[in-house]
Amino acid sequence: MLGAVMKVLFVMLIVTVAASAAESVHILTAEQWAVPRSGQAIVEMPALQDVMAEMRESDGSRLIVRYPGGDEGTLWARELHAWLVALGLGSQRIEMQPGSRQADTIEMQVVPQ
Repeated sequence: MLGAVMKVLFVMLIVTVAASAAESVHILTAEQWAVPRSGQAIVEMPALQDVMAEMRESDGSRLIVRYPGGDEGTLWARELHAWLVALGLGSQRIEMQPGSRQADTIEMQVVPQ
């Protein structure tokens, strides 16, 4: 009996974790980023709108930013970081990680604390 309950709880945990992770990943493509950047252009990017809204809703959350490796990806990530801070997100809430799944995307994931 206890074994069956543990199996059910384990499956529920996996489903919950997977659903949470899938819901809070936002993709910013190189194509979306390849516009003249201004404060107005940045706040109109759907992925950044969604990320900032999620971050405002969850005070203790942090943002994981996975970016393409190499010089170009690093420069892109640093500029994005600067814009996020300019939009009011504290830099201590942003965790930069090289290694997005695709070379032309930045993946942003809001993680509750």
